[in-house]
Amino acid sequence: MSASCGVCERDLEFGYLCPGDILALAERLEQLPGLADALSGALAPAARPVTERVTTSGYGPSTPVNDSALELWYGGMATVLERWRSDIQSWKGWGEPVVEGSVEHRVRAACRWIGMNLEWIAAEYPSAGDLGKEVRELKSAALSILGDGRGGEGRGKLLGRCVNADASGAACGAPIRHREGEATLVCEWCHCVYRDEQDWLLLLHYQPKEPSDV
Repeated sequence: MSASCGVCERDLEFGYLCPGDILALAERLEQLPGLADALSGALAPAARPVTERVTTSGYGPSTPVNDSALELWYGGMATVLERWRSDIQSWKGWGEPVVEGSVEHRVRAACRWIGMNLEWIAAEYPSAGDLGKEVRELKSAALSILGDGRGGEGRGKLLGRCVNADASGAACGAPIRHREGEATLVCEWCHCVYRDEQDWLLLLHYQPKEPSDV
């Protein structure tokens, strides 16, 4: 009985994933733990709150988004992967997996387990294609925050973390990047505007440590 790949729909003699999509899924599973670690650093708020608000744009009040971003992105990554692991173990009759540890640990454990069972998944698991697509989406979602990882002009140079704070003193902490030719920097999360040299100096002054690229 002929079948087709659940990701690219290429004809198969048997199973649910073609060799190319098996390899692609394996590579993404290896990459996701590193992306989760990078997200943890990228979404962490700055260690020192600022005492004065930086000039903001007209998009409305600036609020910290770190908690919601953590839940939506790298927290969500762990939940999605664990849901797939749970379903696969149910198909194999192995019961529910044990979930414990930090989000980064949970992502690493789920990716490792799925990767170790990838041969069986590709051959026997009917939802293998949906798994492959969702893992691909997880990687794309992470890179939409971190950048494509290739450097280059499109991504820009990381200057530091946004120091704009809410009424409680919690800093935004989003990555602030400078692209060639830009004179004004705008935080993509809270829309804080760094308009001139004084604002740039304020940004650099309140960094908890020397910025490093993510």
